[in-house]
Amino acid sequence: MALPDDADPRWRPVVLPDVWRGDERFAGGSAGWYRFRLAGLQSGGEAWAIYLQRASLNVTVYFNRSMLGDEGSFDEPMALYANRALLLTVPAPLLRPDANVLHVYLRGYPNFTGLPPLEVGSLDELKPEYERRRLLQNHAGLGLMMLSLVACGFGLSFWRRHPDQPVYLWFGLTAAFWCVFCAYTAFSQPPLPGRWWLATVHSAIDWSFASQLIFVHRFLDMRRPRLEQLALGLAVVATLVNFLGGWWELRYLGSLMHLPGLISVAYCLVFAIGRGRLSPRTDVVLLCAGLALELGLVLGDALPTVAGAEGRYLNPLLLAHFAVPLLLYAMAWRLIDRSLAMRRELEQLNRRLEGRVAQVRAEVEQVYLHRYTLEREQARLEERERLHRDLHDDLGAKLLTLVHSAGNEQNVTLARSALADLREVVSLNPEDAISLRGALSEMETDARHRAEAMHCRLEWRYSEEAEDLELPSGFAFHVARILREALGNALHHGQASRVEVDVSVVGEALSVQVRDDGCGNADYRPGGGMNRMRTRAGQLRGDVRWLPLAGGGTCVELSAPLPAPA
Repeated sequence: MALPDDADPRWRPVVLPDVWRGDERFAGGSAGWYRFRLAGLQSGGEAWAIYLQRASLNVTVYFNRSMLGDEGSFDEPMALYANRALLLTVPAPLLRPDANVLHVYLRGYPNFTGLPPLEVGSLDELKPEYERRRLLQNHAGLGLMMLSLVACGFGLSFWRRHPDQPVYLWFGLTAAFWCVFCAYTAFSQPPLPGRWWLATVHSAIDWSFASQLIFVHRFLDMRRPRLEQLALGLAVVATLVNFLGGWWELRYLGSLMHLPGLISVAYCLVFAIGRGRLSPRTDVVLLCAGLALELGLVLGDALPTVAGAEGRYLNPLLLAHFAVPLLLYAMAWRLIDRSLAMRRELEQLNRRLEGRVAQVRAEVEQVYLHRYTLEREQARLEERERLHRDLHDDLGAKLLTLVHSAGNEQNVTLARSALADLREVVSLNPEDAISLRGALSEMETDARHRAEAMHCRLEWRYSEEAEDLELPSGFAFHVARILREALGNALHHGQASRVEVDVSVVGEALSVQVRDDGCGNADYRPGGGMNRMRTRAGQLRGDVRWLPLAGGGTCVELSAPLPAPA
């Protein structure tokens, strides 16, 4: 890229803006040189600068054959300055008092090349306009791209959580496609070669308008399948033209395919206004205002280009990239508010539904409980009747015969005890509440007679809480059987001379202790009686233990939680 000779005969005059047209203009490539002769530049106290509103697509500027600035790579992917202003300061040592020569090397792509008018003047005069353009086009483009990414994430994440609400999907897609256009204004170095990057930008605009149309329909609770399919179909056609066609198709057909997008914005505005008349809601009014602003900004950038090819180089400021993000954020606020309102309604509905379900469940549980109670009571009565009949007719008769035919008093006593136990089992109703002391009184009397016959001293004590304790008869029955087994082991197997029985209430549990001074200890293996005691203790949800006493003998300790009152 060597500077050409000023005496080269190929120099010819042109008028800026110079738009490259026709195949003959690009026959030698899509790059060329421009030369400007400048007079009246004095190396006084003020600094001079050269200002270009934009360059299609990349330039390098030389002043008096010295490079002022290299605006990025000329190799693919080439830096694109189609939407970026350039301000190059002229060093004072390069100024000449008589005449100065400015060379500009321009490179673009077929049908995308042109040089706008440039300004040479005081740095203090040109810099404010340069800063304003950079702020509104490039820095704002970067900020709008980030905002669009946030809007995209918001929409897609909400749609993922609520897939039955497609309005969030189309909102997120609209923001995602517009991010590409904002990136085009924000960055001069594209991520792809220019041919594919420009095709991507053109296609993203078409897809953004198509997605926005469907979003507006969903936002207003409407569906027009044919129109929506047409919009998506046009976006597909535009994408195919942009990527499969040549430079001419990309430049002109690709731009022409933006026209349906503009028409869709106008349609959405008219459609929203019509819905607003039927239902003047705040969100509909806000949607109409956003669509009107978007249409105005897009037309403000498009009309100069439609009027003439030079118009796109004379446009003082490009503001189309503000259009969609402003609408998106206005709608995001309304979508969030709508989502929160819907969530509040769902929560209220859930609470009412949960209350109703709980009420119905309680009613059903009561019905089933009542039915279960009746069935269980009926089964219990039938089983008691069967056991009473069988035991009375068979075992009861035999025990009664044994009472009358026993040869000695010991067998008579044993037979009478067995007959009394049988009557107790047959007549037992586990749910009846009885006094614990009353349930154990007969056992206490019998134990005292047995202890007296064996010359053993028996001490039986009740704590104050256990004196008047009432328990279900089934609970008292198991306690009595465990206590009887413990007393039998102490009197007959332990050969004790003294036995102490303590019945008390400890906290929320019943405690029964049988202590003796016999010869038993805790080292023997459990037999059938001990296993039955453990089984009965388990049915009481308690525990029974055998503990050796310091002076000899054994302590049998039963601990069982008191049943809840019926």
